Amino acid sequence: MSTQRQARLAFIGCGSFSTASIFPNVHLVPQIDLVAVCDVDESKAVRNARNFGARRVYTDLEQMLDKEELDGVFCIGPAPQQYQLAPHVLRRGIPVYVEKPSAVTSQQAKELAQLAEANSVWGQVGFMKRFADVYVMAQEILHRAEFGPLHFLFCKFAQGPYPQIWGIDSPRRAMLIGQLCHIFDLVRFFAGDPAKVQAFYHEATPTQFAYAVNVVFESGAVGQLDLNSLEAKTGFRDIVERLELVGCETHLVCEDMMRLKWQAREDFSQAVPRAGRYLHAFEPAWNSMARSAINFGYRGEVEHFARRCLGEAQGGPDLWDSYWSLLFGEAVYDSAHAGGKVVTLEG
Repeated sequence: MSTQRQARLAFIGCGSFSTASIFPNVHLVPQIDLVAVCDVDESKAVRNARNFGARRVYTDLEQMLDKEELDGVFCIGPAPQQYQLAPHVLRRGIPVYVEKPSAVTSQQAKELAQLAEANSVWGQVGFMKRFADVYVMAQEILHRAEFGPLHFLFCKFAQGPYPQIWGIDSPRRAMLIGQLCHIFDLVRFFAGDPAKVQAFYHEATPTQFAYAVNVVFESGAVGQLDLNSLEAKTGFRDIVERLELVGCETHLVCEDMMRLKWQAREDFSQAVPRAGRYLHAFEPAWNSMARSAINFGYRGEVEHFARRCLGEAQGGPDLWDSYWSLLFGEAVYDSAHAGGKVVTLEG
């Protein structure tokens, strides 16, 4: 019989994203004891309790927080809703997990981060790319002495038309907040905080557009971002994602969160020096990629939250990272819609 300690966790929010992407990982993480779920729609809460093994159902979050002894709470919904509900958890000194972004503006995200600190607690944000296999591998390689300092970063994210969401005034701003916050966090994960941003904007239709972004990082490294909703016919289906990390005489490429290629400094063969570069490559088989919840980081982020609630893990994407991601996106918007004006970021 296992004596492993489990984190007593609960969910606020049993909507479509939570149900499809976060709840299914509960059974994959032995550190979790799912004690309760809460949703204003009782039928959704009952469904998820039945399907994912929660013992109790609530429609009132305060009642749940009063009655249950919890180590942490998943609070998952649209960003405006998370901004309203997460404080109920934080004010009780309970760690909270929210999806990305935690709010719709950097100022709101900052308020949540400061509220957590004021209550001596913390929050995790669902930047699952940090836990994806290829990006975990890339981080490990980047920190090898043989790779050396990062000098240049290129990142591309492209999809189809992006809609207007969450009451945000336009799709061109909504994509920076609702989707590209992932990319801004990913870029910071590898290159550190941006110091200066210069961006340009081109629009084909109100939902089909492109941002071209130049970045100078606090480390001195430079980068370029290609962010567009032009390349595919259907939004959120045909996504292109590419990350390139360039050192000195070495570089690394991650493609579509599935494949990785690393050119080490060593030539392929000393016997034939002209043979050229040699690539270490990771390209998983189809049966490996069938475990997408694991490969793409969803299980990793859920496990990290549970283990941190137990005191078995530290760090990870937190409420301050959400603030920085939104601040990054706001700098891109402000620069692009001011004709490419250079914007200095100050956290």
